[in-house]
Amino acid sequence: MTNELIIADTTVWIHFLRGSGVQFRERLVPLIMADKLATTPIVIMEILRGARSQKEYDKLGKDLAALRCFDLSVKVWERASKLGYTLRHKGLNVPLTDTLFAAVAQEYNACLLHDDRHFEMIASISPLKHEVLRA
Repeated sequence: MTNELIIADTTVWIHFLRGSGVQFRERLVPLIMADKLATTPIVIMEILRGARSQKEYDKLGKDLAALRCFDLSVKVWERASKLGYTLRHKGLNVPLTDTLFAAVAQEYNACLLHDDRHFEMIASISPLKHEVLRA
């Protein structure tokens, strides 16, 4: 395993939390144990808003708080703005949250782990390190 940090997109977390594929557990658990998995406030928000109960919300919040969390700095927002502009002018329609998430991965030189075609679109026009993990 490299020293590279991995940021898992919400798509991966949803599969992992729902137990919808052994490949998600096999990929995430070693990263968590090796302290190689990071997150962002966006992912935390997306996961917590989907909690089914207060108890689940509290448990997820505690578990996610144990991960390294990359800030949404001014530099990240500037990078996301430029990335969004470039995507739009190339005719690619990518949601704001995915654009911002990709900018976080780029700014912190992390690899983005996902199951979302939008990140493949972003990687086609910018230097986004990413790994696709399909359900």
